[in-house]
Amino acid sequence: MSHVPETVKQYVCADCHAVYAGTPIHHDGGSHTFEPPTACSVCESGEFVELSAWIHHHE
Repeated sequence: MSHVPETVKQYVCADCHAVYAGTPIHHDGGSHTFEPPTACSVCESGEFVELSAWIHHHE
């Protein structure tokens, strides 16, 4: 069986639209989730939207 790499969740800053790779958070049992950064390094905002939901979030 071949290995398929996992896709990293990406997040978009709701204010300046910079894109970030999520930080993997490891859980007991070997599973993990991805979390957005705590603050945007460009504009210092703390509001992020998953890239997959960006088109629905944008007004």
